[in-house]
Amino acid sequence: MENVADVPSADADAAKMYVWLKSVESKANNLSREVDLLKNDLVRKNNDLRKEVKGLTDDLLEIRQEQEKTLKKMDLIVSELRKTAGAEEVMVLKKYIDLWNPLHFVTQRDLDRAIRSRMETKEDGKDSEKSMDYTKTNKKEQNIPFM
Repeated sequence: MENVADVPSADADAAKMYVWLKSVESKANNLSREVDLLKNDLVRKNNDLRKEVKGLTDDLLEIRQEQEKTLKKMDLIVSELRKTAGAEEVMVLKKYIDLWNPLHFVTQRDLDRAIRSRMETKEDGKDSEKSMDYTKTNKKEQNIPFM
C-alpha cells in the first residue's frame, strides 16, 4: 500500500513540475522576445548611427575641401598683394610726381596751337625773336619736358 500512497504524491509532484516547467518556459519565451526586441532595436540604432557617421564624414570631407579652396584663394591673394607696391614705393612715386608736376605739362593740342600761332606771327612779319623769348621763358616756368 505504500505504493498507492506514493502515487498521489508522485502525481502532485509531476503536476507541480509541469506547472513549474510551463512557468520557466513562459519566462524563457518572454526573455527570448525581449532579447529579440533589444537585438532588433540595437541593429536599427546601429544602422542609424552608421548613416549619421557617413553623413558626418561626407560633411567633414566637404568642409575640408572648402577649407582647402579657401586656403588656395588666400595664398593667391597674398601672392597678389606681394606684387603690389609698398608704402615706400608709393612715396617714391609721389615724390617724382610732385617733382614733375604733370598738371603743368603741355598737351599735344596746346603744342599744335602754339606752333600754328608762331608760324602765323612769322608770316605776319611780327618780331619773331620776342615771341621766341616769351615761349622759352613760359616753358621754363611750366616745367615742360622737351622730347
